[in-house]
Amino acid sequence: VSDTSCAKRDIEQMSSPKDYKVDVMRFLDAKGLEYEISDDNFVLTNHDGEEEWSTVIMVNNDLELICIYSGLNENAPADRRLAVSEFMTLANFDLRIGNWELDMRDGECRFKTSVDVEGSEGEVVSNLVKQLMWRNLDSFRHYAPGLHRVIAGGDPKESCDECDREAAGIPSA
Repeated sequence: VSDTSCAKRDIEQMSSPKDYKVDVMRFLDAKGLEYEISDDNFVLTNHDGEEEWSTVIMVNNDLELICIYSGLNENAPADRRLAVSEFMTLANFDLRIGNWELDMRDGECRFKTSVDVEGSEGEVVSNLVKQLMWRNLDSFRHYAPGLHRVIAGGDPKESCDECDREAAGIPSA
């Protein structure tokens, strides 16, 4: 029996009506999404063309909070972190849901969506997770190519504008 199936069984056996991990697991299973359970977090590996990244769903039952993080598989080098933070600030300005985060200590880059699920149960939680998940993945796909360009030496504003042009179907200049 795999560690994942044991962890899934343990989560299913929890009886607290405030155990949001069960709702997240039901959502993921209903959508046929493959995941592993690591340190009580749900970890998914995503592919989009050549891009591969991890998405981690963290559930904090005590705070009644669900956070979804999608992270680049490369960290920004120290000499590019200010440019990366500028790119993220530009990208974050027009986002209504979610935000880009940069760990200035090691260059980790990730996109976060989160929701307070206090008082929510069952289908309501599943719908919230669905909206968070799709918004997270869409925003990550939208801006990750520009983030890679900035890490490789590109201009933050030009790279962010390029992401927006690509999403709108406008050819590059």
